[in-house]
Amino acid sequence: MSGAEPVKTSQEEPLDQSNGETPPRPPTNEEIIAMMDEAASKANASDNDDGGLVNIATFWLLWAGVAIALLAVVYVIISAGESGGTGLVLAGGIALLVALFLGGAALKMFSPVLAAGVMMRRVTGKKPAEAVELAGAEILSALGLAERVLDADMDARLVARRDGVVTYANRAYTQLAKDAGVMGPAGLPPRIDRLFAQQGAEATKVFRLCKAAKSAEAAEEIIYQTMGLDGGGDRRRFEVSVRPIRGADDHVAWRLRELPVEEEEQDSLAAAYADFPRPVFALEKSGQIAWTNAEMRKKLGADRGTITSIDDVVLGETSNLVRNLWRIDRSSFTAHVRRKNADPTEANFCSFRRGGVGEGFACVELTIDESVDEVEDVALSGDISESPFGVSIIEGEINRDGRVVEANKAFAEAFGAQKKNAPLSKSLSAETLEEIAEEIRRKTRAGGSPKPIEATVGSGVHARTFALYARPVRRKRGSYGTRRTLLYSVDVTDRKQMEEEYAQDQKLRGIGELASKVAHDFNNYLQVVIGHCERLMLKHPAGDPAYPDLVQIRENAQRAANTTKQLLAFSRKQTLKSEVLSITELLRDFSRFLTRSISEKVKLELVNGRALPSIKVDRHQLETAIMNLAVNARDAMGNAGGTLTIRTQCIPAEEVKSREVIGLLDQDYVLIEIADTGPGVPKEIADKIFDPFFTTKDSGKGTGLGLSTVYGIIRQLDGVIALKPGVKNGATFEIYLPAYDAEEAAQTEPAAAPKKEPQDLTGAGRILIVEDEDPVRNFVIATLGDCGYEISEAEDGDEALEILEEDQDFDLIISDVMMPVMDGPSMVAEAREKLGIKSKVIFMSGYAEAAVREQLDVIDGAGYIQKPFTLKGIAVAVKETLYSSED
Repeated sequence: MSGAEPVKTSQEEPLDQSNGETPPRPPTNEEIIAMMDEAASKANASDNDDGGLVNIATFWLLWAGVAIALLAVVYVIISAGESGGTGLVLAGGIALLVALFLGGAALKMFSPVLAAGVMMRRVTGKKPAEAVELAGAEILSALGLAERVLDADMDARLVARRDGVVTYANRAYTQLAKDAGVMGPAGLPPRIDRLFAQQGAEATKVFRLCKAAKSAEAAEEIIYQTMGLDGGGDRRRFEVSVRPIRGADDHVAWRLRELPVEEEEQDSLAAAYADFPRPVFALEKSGQIAWTNAEMRKKLGADRGTITSIDDVVLGETSNLVRNLWRIDRSSFTAHVRRKNADPTEANFCSFRRGGVGEGFACVELTIDESVDEVEDVALSGDISESPFGVSIIEGEINRDGRVVEANKAFAEAFGAQKKNAPLSKSLSAETLEEIAEEIRRKTRAGGSPKPIEATVGSGVHARTFALYARPVRRKRGSYGTRRTLLYSVDVTDRKQMEEEYAQDQKLRGIGELASKVAHDFNNYLQVVIGHCERLMLKHPAGDPAYPDLVQIRENAQRAANTTKQLLAFSRKQTLKSEVLSITELLRDFSRFLTRSISEKVKLELVNGRALPSIKVDRHQLETAIMNLAVNARDAMGNAGGTLTIRTQCIPAEEVKSREVIGLLDQDYVLIEIADTGPGVPKEIADKIFDPFFTTKDSGKGTGLGLSTVYGIIRQLDGVIALKPGVKNGATFEIYLPAYDAEEAAQTEPAAAPKKEPQDLTGAGRILIVEDEDPVRNFVIATLGDCGYEISEAEDGDEALEILEEDQDFDLIISDVMMPVMDGPSMVAEAREKLGIKSKVIFMSGYAEAAVREQLDVIDGAGYIQKPFTLKGIAVAVKETLYSSED
């Protein structure tokens, strides 16, 4: 049974154990010795019959040869001075001795071989008892009895190399592998780790055994294994042990002894605690439960054999509980336990001793709090009747014949349950009742925190949303009668509204983040187009043949710049320039642009209200929102055309609540209504029209971003936009903008000094330009150079710091915000901290100021200009910054 031998398996059928007789156990040590003596006697008798005289003669010739060799050595010593014949005699004696040994081995004459073996063992220091034992083992192996002894064993036996490769398996192991369905394709028995191949706690035990085998150490474990496919397989229990083999260091012996699953038979502790009056169970370190006593099964309402893991008992996470109980320090730990015929309840666990094979198990006592099983008498007290949340007592099944027998004021007002014994189905929908019933079943089965069921009462702006919590009233276990349930209600309308607004904001913000990055790069490109176009216009003034073309280039580039501002409206990070405006004047000035945009087939009507208050908004952003709504209305009316009506009026604070528009505050508003005579908005899509990328237009004719842009703009202007409900013909969008109160603003806002742009754009001073985009940097250098400034340039923040280390005499630093390696604010902060730079700073970026405001706030007194800026814009910003402290 060495590692080089092939795997040895028995092809015989396993012993029949169906007759109920106990299979024979392995022979004892005394029986094995008797078998060895009997085998040796039979071998000696056979040798005497076949060749005893030859063996005797060979034995004496062996010793004669040894004597001749000794005499030859003595002779050589005596006649050391002579030579010739002496060497021949010595060589002949040694050759005769070798020939006798080889001849005896070739003719299977065991006497000289065994004698030599005994002599060698004596020489190597073996004890006589060990030498005889080894000789007996060889006889046993030679007679083929070793395999027969192992095959007769009812336990699965396996001889394997230390690395797990199987060398020998008996019939019981082969049959066990067949039951588990893991026999190899050639009928070869599997490795031990494949027989017990499973995940979880039992895999740890197999790992420990294999580790011991690899180190040639003894170990044993109790392992559970599910075998077979019928009915999900049978759960079986084995005591698995591994032992090193003396004299065969590369091999180990495995033994798999199957234990009964019934706990009374498998452990003495289980038998001792079987009738114990308190619940006790055996918990392994892996979380498996080896056995439970009858009282524990009774308390949990479980059948025998159904509790196999701590997860079958405890609700929630169990790893910490198992770890604490395994310390066996008699500490008490609390957890919620499942019960088959009752609600989950709290229980205490206390481990008190250890037992079992291998790592074994901890004996744990369970104490269950049964106070929750007491009958509960419920009634609504006076305090509960006036509580701000709803409470009611329901009799009967919630989703069938449930009736409201008692309800406090808050519940009755919310759900209209004013009369006693009113059917619950009149207050709540069938779907809501079914959800509540399902939640009651779930909580009874699994426990845990109650899950709220949301129910909406009313419609439109008056709709209210309530979270309902149901708790069954406890009754005596096994008792019958009408079921009673406590139903709680909490008004969550405001929370739901905030969640919906937040979800809408997140949709726009997600697209806005992408849009802002696109706008940043696009603004850099537009900066070069607009800047150099204006420089050419200075060289080709009005009257020059190239001037009209340059005007077209500048106007279209400016339109592209406005488009990027619309993209920034998604994330609400565009820079707003709020100003106090009259909505009437704004619409009158803007109407000529609207007329050209909506085509000749659409008639534009302006209906201006009287005595309208002013509004404080970003003019360009509001015009963009109105333009998008007008274009949408034009597309909705189609080729037939129609009428687009823009109507304005003042909505005083007293009328705001009657408008039934979500999001309006208690203040005055200016209302802008934009109505068309198209087909209108279907009711089923009315809630989706402000979602990004939602469109009803054909593919390629709309992006679904128009109304989303309008929504983002109006919300950033602190206004509200809504689709007017109940309009039969066409669609009407309502824009509510807060009215501007000049008197209140004068008290809360500091008066801003009138700002005048300088007429002379030339100046003097040294300026450092830091910009990673070459075209943008070249434009700024050329523009400011023409204004008379002395310019130095740097491609990034590192190069700018190198310049500032050598020359710190700069009046102004103009830097891009976002640059590779080092951004602009970080570069300026390091220059001020390490180099003591006192220069004024202007940052420029394609992002809106709101998007980079956190970075800009790091630098005190820093100015900002957004790309794309005009030639005049950058010149004015530089001169105002350099001369702001001068009179």
